[in-house]
Amino acid sequence: MKTHGPALYMENINTHEGSLGHEVIALFNITFADTAFAGETRIEFLESDGSSCFAEWFDLTELDLLDGPHLYPDGLKSLLAGNLKRER
Repeated sequence: MKTHGPALYMENINTHEGSLGHEVIALFNITFADTAFAGETRIEFLESDGSSCFAEWFDLTELDLLDGPHLYPDGLKSLLAGNLKRER
């Protein structure tokens, strides 16, 4: 894995299970070796409580549509889209 450029940061204030939460997210533009996820569309991982979750690959145009998956937190899609435009 290799990082490219500086990190982008987002602040998110939210409510989770009735409690107010605050997080700062560091986003990195990275590339993986060509074979790192070859043929994978979903990657399974475990949450801290042991429950199974999945990460999936999506094109930005497929996210945040009324009938599609939503990117979290709000504003991340715009931030990523703006950053991708600057790199081209």
